[in-house]
Amino acid sequence: MFLDVVIRNACLIFATALLTASIESAAKAGEGAASNYFPGAYGNLLVGVAPDPGFVVQSLNLFYRGEAERAVLQGAANLGIEAEVNASILQGLHVWDAPSLNGLFAIGGYISGAHSTLNARLSAGPLAAGFTSDEYGLGDSGIIPASFYWNNGNFHLNLYELIIVPTGEYNSSRLVNIGRNYWSFDSVAAVTWFDPQIGLDLSVVGGIMVNTTNPDTDYRTGTELHLDFMANQFLSKTFAIGIHGYAYKQITGDSGSGAIFGNFQGEGFGIGAAFNWIPAFGGGNVVISGKWMTDIRSVNRLEADYGVLSIAKTF
Repeated sequence: MFLDVVIRNACLIFATALLTASIESAAKAGEGAASNYFPGAYGNLLVGVAPDPGFVVQSLNLFYRGEAERAVLQGAANLGIEAEVNASILQGLHVWDAPSLNGLFAIGGYISGAHSTLNARLSAGPLAAGFTSDEYGLGDSGIIPASFYWNNGNFHLNLYELIIVPTGEYNSSRLVNIGRNYWSFDSVAAVTWFDPQIGLDLSVVGGIMVNTTNPDTDYRTGTELHLDFMANQFLSKTFAIGIHGYAYKQITGDSGSGAIFGNFQGEGFGIGAAFNWIPAFGGGNVVISGKWMTDIRSVNRLEADYGVLSIAKTF
């Protein structure tokens, strides 16, 4: 099942890469009504299972569309915010056997680029006007400095740290930015129960994300708790389908002088479908995966749809 597991490593990246390409602004809960947590994206298949030792290269194409009733752009109230993002991410992960840990150890990272579009209805007192803005550019980067894997029968555990580095293009005078201009530190635990006899995978991934302040806007997104869950069923040795979802809640409010709407805290819940395919032409070394998630509940965040199409190659 190693090649099925490869997609899980891409989802460590998926969790941040799309929203590092989202709009910049002070808004609701999370700057820009979003954050470096990407709902429902911390796994596709066998998320706690260790890949075989070696090197993995992953190409991701990400799609995002969301809207919020209000936000703050350049210190002015806005109504009717809509954002769309198309992002491409290239990531690598290297895995080693670690006998001293009775498991495996991995490190990795990614770079990203994106096109982001924002439609906004701006208002200042009795005056209002509509605007559209878009940007292409380099996105924020990610580092996985440590990832540990263990297993016991059908149960598998992965603990890792994900660091989002603000390398993306950013200018506080623009309505749209590719980077988010602050660091995030996400401590994550993934647990999988997988029975190969019946081909059933049940997994959960929980994490706590701590964010630094955006120095250009003096806006700090509050600490975030997130839980991704997935149930996958193999229909054959090379194809699986699944129902995936997420739950999200900020446990501290946004802060700083830029958070002019106050101590808002976001929360959300979403669900969707996914597939994983190991094509014969790849000789067992290629995995193609797709997922689409939609928000069922979204409070003080962009209400959105999220999609990904990915290709993984192992060496």
